Amino acid sequence: MIRTMKRFLGVCAMAASVLGVSGGALAEPVRTGHTLAELISERAAAVPGDLFLGALRLDLDDGGWHVYWKNVGDSGLPPKIDWELPEGVSVGDFTWPAPHAIPLATLMNYGYEHQLVLPFEIRLPQGATPGSEIELKGRASWLICLETCIPEQADLVLRLPVAAALAPAEASGALIADALAAAPVPLTGEAVVERTDEGFRIGILDDAVAASAPAAASARFFPDGPEIVHAAAQTVEFGPEGLSVSMTASEYAPSGETPLSGVVVVEGKDGSRKAWAVAATPAAVPAGVSGTMLSPAGAALALLPLLSLLGAAFLGGLVLNLMPCVLPVLSIKAAGLVHTAHNPAEARLHGVAYTLGVLVCFAAVGAILVALRMAGEQAGLGFQLQYPPMVAVFALIMFAVGLNLLGVFEIGGSLMGVGGNLADRGGASGAFFTGLLAAFVGAPCVGPFMAPAVGVALSQPPLTVMGVFLVIGLGLAAPFLLLSFTPAFARLIPRPGAWMAVFRQALAFPMFLTAIWLLWVLGGQTGADGVIAAVAGATVFAFGVWLAGRIGEGLPGRAVSAGVILLAVVGTALSANMITAPAEAAQGSAASGGEVSSEPWSPERVQVLQADRRIIFVDFTARWCATCQVNKKLAIETDEVKSAFAEYDVAFLVADWTNRDSVIAAALAEHQRAGVPLYLMYPASGGPPEVLPQMLTPGLIAASVRKAAGPGASEALSGRGDKL
Repeated sequence: MIRTMKRFLGVCAMAASVLGVSGGALAEPVRTGHTLAELISERAAAVPGDLFLGALRLDLDDGGWHVYWKNVGDSGLPPKIDWELPEGVSVGDFTWPAPHAIPLATLMNYGYEHQLVLPFEIRLPQGATPGSEIELKGRASWLICLETCIPEQADLVLRLPVAAALAPAEASGALIADALAAAPVPLTGEAVVERTDEGFRIGILDDAVAASAPAAASARFFPDGPEIVHAAAQTVEFGPEGLSVSMTASEYAPSGETPLSGVVVVEGKDGSRKAWAVAATPAAVPAGVSGTMLSPAGAALALLPLLSLLGAAFLGGLVLNLMPCVLPVLSIKAAGLVHTAHNPAEARLHGVAYTLGVLVCFAAVGAILVALRMAGEQAGLGFQLQYPPMVAVFALIMFAVGLNLLGVFEIGGSLMGVGGNLADRGGASGAFFTGLLAAFVGAPCVGPFMAPAVGVALSQPPLTVMGVFLVIGLGLAAPFLLLSFTPAFARLIPRPGAWMAVFRQALAFPMFLTAIWLLWVLGGQTGADGVIAAVAGATVFAFGVWLAGRIGEGLPGRAVSAGVILLAVVGTALSANMITAPAEAAQGSAASGGEVSSEPWSPERVQVLQADRRIIFVDFTARWCATCQVNKKLAIETDEVKSAFAEYDVAFLVADWTNRDSVIAAALAEHQRAGVPLYLMYPASGGPPEVLPQMLTPGLIAASVRKAAGPGASEALSGRGDKL
C-alpha cells in the first residue's frame, strides 16, 4: 500500500512538472506611450542550477521612434533594468546587438528602431524545486525619441516554471538567437590605433574583415566612449589585410596615444550587417589595411549646412538689436554715434572698438560654454545670469553707468566710465566696454534664428562653436559698425550743442530700469534678502563715488573712495552668493503672477498627462529672459489663451530655468536649444510636441491648442464634463 502511494505521488510530481512545461514561461507585456515591453526567456521551463538566456524585448512604434545603444552618441539614455530577484537567482549584463547610426539634424546618435532584444544570462539556484515557479521582477526604463524624447518605464515580471527536465521556448528563443547573431563577434586578428592631425586612425588586421570588402557598401566605427566626434565623417579604406577607419577626435579624447575600443560594422550591398568587437592598442597602422576607399560614413557638417548655420547665427545677432533686454545698452551706443557723427575718423574708431567689445564678450561666452560642456555640465545661453552674485554685480554696474551718465562721477576710461566717456573725445575704450555690456546682457536673449543656430553649434567641435558665437556677435555689432562707416549718416544728426548733455542724462534712466529688472531677477533667485543686499551695495557704491568727489584728486582720497567702491562690489557679490532663496521663491518663480493656472514641469509629469490624453503646453522660461516675460504678458496671460486652455482642458507646465537646472538644460538640448524661451504643445493623441515660435501671439497659441486637440475635441470634452 505504501509502495503504491509513493508511485502515485511520483506520478503526480511528474504530471505537475509536465504541466509546468506545457504552460511555459509566463510574462505579461506592458504597453507604455510608444513601446510594448516584455521580459522573455529561451526556456519554457528550467531545471535547478540552470544557466540560460532571458531578454528585455522592446517593440517600438513605427515612424522613426528609436531607443539607444550603450553609448548613445550625442544624446540619449540607454535602456536599463533595476532587478528584484528571488534568493539565489542571478542575472547578467545585457548583450548589445550592433547599433545603427541615427542622424538627427547635425547630431549623431546610436541606437535601434522597430524592435530591440537585449539578451542576458539567468542562473537558477541548485536548490530550486521542480514543480515550483521562479518569479523575476524588474523595473525597466528607457528613453524613446523621435523629434522629442520621452522617458518611459515599465514594471515587468517573468514567471518561469522549474521542472525535472528543461524545455525550450521556440518563439522567444528565436528572438534571442537573432539578437545574439546581431551582436559583434571577437576579432581573430588584431586592431591598432594611431593619432593623426584630425584625431584617430584605427587599423583592423583580420581575414574575416578583409573578406567582407567586395560586398561592402559602407562601414562605421561605433566607439564605446566619447573619444570621437560622433557626427563627423569617418573615412573607411579596405586593404588586402583588413580595413582602416579615420575619425575626428572630440574634446573628450585624451592627449597622446591611447587605446580605443568599440564596434566596427560593415554593411553589405544586400543590406546584411557584420559586426566585430574592437579593442585597439596604440601602434602604427600597417599599409595592408588601406587602398580602396568606401564612401565616407557619418554626417559631418558639410560646407552648405555650415554656411546655413553661420547665416542663421548672423541673422540672430541682427535681430538681437531689437530684443528688449539689449535696447537700454544700445542707447549708450546711440549717444556715441551722435557724438562722433561729424568726425568720420573718430566714428570709425568707435565702430571698430564697439565691434571688438561685442566679439570679445561672445568669444568669452562661447569659450566658457565649451569648457563647461567638456567638464560634463549642462549649460546654455544665459548661464551667466543663473548665478546670483553675477546678477547682483551686473545690476550694480548698470546702476553705476546710470550715475555716470547723469554726471555724478567721471572715472577715465574704466568700466564705470563707459557711459560718460562715450560723449567725450577719445572714448574708444568706452565704445569697447559698451560692446561688452551689450553682448553680456544680450546673450541670454535667445531670439529668432539664434536659438537653433546655437543649439546645433553646441553639438559641434569647439572651433565651430566659437565660429557661431563670433558670427552672432558680428550680427549684433553690424548695424552700428555700418553706420560708423557711413558718412551720409552725419547729415541726419544735428550739430553738437547743449542738447547733447541733456540727451546723455536722459539715457541714464534706461540704465536704472535695467538695474531694477536685474533686481527683480535676483529676487526670484534669492528672495527679498538678496535684493536688500544688492540695494545696500548700490548705496555703499553711491557713497564711494560721492566721497571721491568730496575728497578730491589726491592719492589718499582716491584710495579711500576706491576701497569703499571695492567693498560695495565684493560685498554685494558675497551677499548674493550666501543668501539662499526660500523654497517658494526658488520654485516656479517665472510662473508667478497672472491668472493662467500652471504647475512645475518635469518629464515624469508630461508622461502622466500624456497617459491621460491631455493637451500639454510647456513654457521653458526664466526671470532673466526678457523675451519670455514679454511673451508671458502679451500672449500667454491673455483672455483668448485662457479661454482656449479652459475649453480644451490644457495642462500648462512651466520649466523655470532662472536658476541652474540640469534636467531642464538636457530637455532644451534634446530640442536643439541652447537657451530659453522654448514653447512646446503636446497633442492629446500623444506623440511629439509642436515647437512654437519664440515670439508668441494669443492667436498663435489658441490655434496650436485647437490643432493639438484634433477634430471634435471641444464637443467630446463638453460631453465628458456633462458626465462628470
